[in-house]
Amino acid sequence: MPVLPDTLMKVGSAILLAVACGPAAATAGDIVITHAKGETVLKATPRKVAVYDLATLDILNALGVNAVAGVPKGTEGKGNFPPYISKYGDARYQNVGTLFEPDLAALKALGPDLIVVGGRSSRKYADVNAIAPTIDMSSAEKDLAAVTIANTRKLGSAFGVSDRAEKRVVAFETLLSSLHAEAAGAGTGLLLFAAGDGMAVHAPGDRFGHVYDFAGIRPAVPAAEPTPPGPRPAAGSPEAEAARKQRQDTLAAGLASDPTWIFVIDRNAATGNGASGNGETIAARLGANADVTATTAWKAGRVIYLDPKTWYLVGAGIDALSQSARETLAALRAGK
Repeated sequence: MPVLPDTLMKVGSAILLAVACGPAAATAGDIVITHAKGETVLKATPRKVAVYDLATLDILNALGVNAVAGVPKGTEGKGNFPPYISKYGDARYQNVGTLFEPDLAALKALGPDLIVVGGRSSRKYADVNAIAPTIDMSSAEKDLAAVTIANTRKLGSAFGVSDRAEKRVVAFETLLSSLHAEAAGAGTGLLLFAAGDGMAVHAPGDRFGHVYDFAGIRPAVPAAEPTPPGPRPAAGSPEAEAARKQRQDTLAAGLASDPTWIFVIDRNAATGNGASGNGETIAARLGANADVTATTAWKAGRVIYLDPKTWYLVGAGIDALSQSARETLAALRAGK
């Protein structure tokens, strides 16, 4: 069947319209940022940025970038920032929602020229990208130091401060080299993650298993089995009970391995509770656990309490992880 001329005209018009409405191709001088959702092209260095990713906030602060205008402060308008970036709780920074839920009305009122999501906020990418160009700084990479270095360079390039970024990267890499050299002869490490009234071992491959690689210490436990995909089992279900029993067995086995060092991340302290449901601090809870106090690590005072907000809230921030590396290095040296 022949194609009519008017049909050809309609098809041609549709193609032109699609090209006109599609993403603009990058040209010389544009800033192209590759991220978890693809590429974002900016015509100029961002001057007003809304940041939902605390690692990005850490890096921009470390690089002296003054473009941040909106941050997540939550319903109370205070935010939960580590002390070294507590200034972002000030009134001059617009409250644009929470780490999980952007306030779209506040975003529109702010009118940013760039929005940054990552981790907890990444699932809202499409919603905020409809308001302004957005990048997703999430990463599936398990090497936290490598993510930090890559993101520092990426943000340094995007904001025109690549020289500053490279200096920070070199200093960070030098610090990590010293840490890993010290940890190589420090024996084994075991990471304990405390949440609520519970406590669990995180092995390599678990959510916070990257602590072992970051510190450069030999894990006291084997790598974790991959977690099956899907939602968590319902509370009270046989599956939930089986998971609880497995955590208990893994904790007992990890402590029985008699680690040289114990590393601790306390979620309660990260989220502002500071204590378990019955009011105990993490140190008191560990001291009340006979399996913990029987370890060589506990007896020798070789327990490193990792900064909870750094590890639970911030993650791949170059300032946060540099400080954590310095503190861990000092602890390893003192514990010889």
